[in-house]
Amino acid sequence: MLVMGNKLNDKLINGGVTRFLRRLRRILLYTFVFIILLFVAVVVYYHGTLYKAGEAQKGYLALTGATVLVGEDLAPSPNSTVLIQDGTIVGVGNDSDIDIPSGATILDLKGYTLVPGLIDLHVHLGSPELEVGQQPSLLTMPKMIADWVRFIPGTRRAFLNHGVTTVRSLGDEYKWIMDFRQQLRDGVLEGPRLFAAGPIFTTKGGHPVATFGTDPMSDSVRLPATPDEARDLVNELVSGDSSVDLIKVVQERGSSERSSLEPIALDVLEAIVTEAHKYDIPVIAHWGTQQDIKDVLVAGVDGLEHLESRGVLEGWPMETLDVLVERRMPLSPTLMVTNVVIESDVHKQLRERLEDFHDAGGRIVLGTDAGMPGVPFGASVHRELELLVESGLTPQEALKAATSEAAKELRTGQIGAIELGRAADLVVVHKNPIQDIQAIRNVAMVFREGRVVVDHLSD
Repeated sequence: MLVMGNKLNDKLINGGVTRFLRRLRRILLYTFVFIILLFVAVVVYYHGTLYKAGEAQKGYLALTGATVLVGEDLAPSPNSTVLIQDGTIVGVGNDSDIDIPSGATILDLKGYTLVPGLIDLHVHLGSPELEVGQQPSLLTMPKMIADWVRFIPGTRRAFLNHGVTTVRSLGDEYKWIMDFRQQLRDGVLEGPRLFAAGPIFTTKGGHPVATFGTDPMSDSVRLPATPDEARDLVNELVSGDSSVDLIKVVQERGSSERSSLEPIALDVLEAIVTEAHKYDIPVIAHWGTQQDIKDVLVAGVDGLEHLESRGVLEGWPMETLDVLVERRMPLSPTLMVTNVVIESDVHKQLRERLEDFHDAGGRIVLGTDAGMPGVPFGASVHRELELLVESGLTPQEALKAATSEAAKELRTGQIGAIELGRAADLVVVHKNPIQDIQAIRNVAMVFREGRVVVDHLSD
């Protein structure tokens, strides 16, 4: 009986082990299948939502009957035709003067205005789009990561939907933004043209490290402590196939002793500019106070970002204003980003200072600081144009700040104007923004190198 009991126990044990192993195999199989399905779903989602570039425009395309803002001065020409071949403008003139080749695609735009593609010279593409005071939450993090690895398809759409066909990144992670730029250039992704500064040159006690909490070891900042370090870091960014298009420095002391920031030492700042200029790479400066602007002018920077209330709210120092005008120093006032955070009466004073700069002959270009809280991608360009007009610019001058003048700061003759040999980056709008700047909001179509990327006329 004892033997039989032992055999029965062994059988029960063996049976239990067998059932356990079967159950374990089933769990492992289901887990494996789930992982495979999840992987497939992620791959499908990634490629299905990547927002890939459309087919390049081939052959002839004639846009007829429009009021065309011609040349760098955006001179309005009614009843005109723009002839495009393989993404490039090959003819501009009165409808009766342009010989449209046989077989060309013809699009009648009578009653519409044709504007060069808009340019935003100050964006932060890696930043999430938030309202003022809003902080990213755990619930928003998965979407932010998904957007980041797909190179922000929603942001690219937003730019194009608002007629913005070129942007300049002024502070994003170096490797990510260079990869992003290359995929746009290779025609893999749809979106605006991208010029990039890559990481920001600042200090451990400077913006954005001390203000936004940016990790000093992040790929989005460089913190040279000596002139030699500055030269080495510039060299790393301007050499090879991944050369940045420009260098951005932050020379910012803050608004008071209570909120003081550490600026870049002047000898380090001068080393950054001198080294970049050896490679014909421009340097632009974020500044805040009057001492900051004196520093960057001594160092020889090529452009200025922001117009801050703590800098010239009570008026421009004449010696500074004279230098800016004499050097034709481009100023991107980024009125949109200050408009959402300071009181309206203070912002009115700020716009008056920009009007003083304009009246003195200062050169103004358009940037928004999109990516900062309250500054949406794409749409902020329209509001920035309106704020420029509220600062004393004519609508035509404001549009030039976002087209031909912006292209000059990018050092390219490929975009920024509707004329022979330029890329067909174009915006079709209802009415004429030269007469009323708010007309720029009524985007009907957008062309990127001649291919249609936005079409509300067919909706």
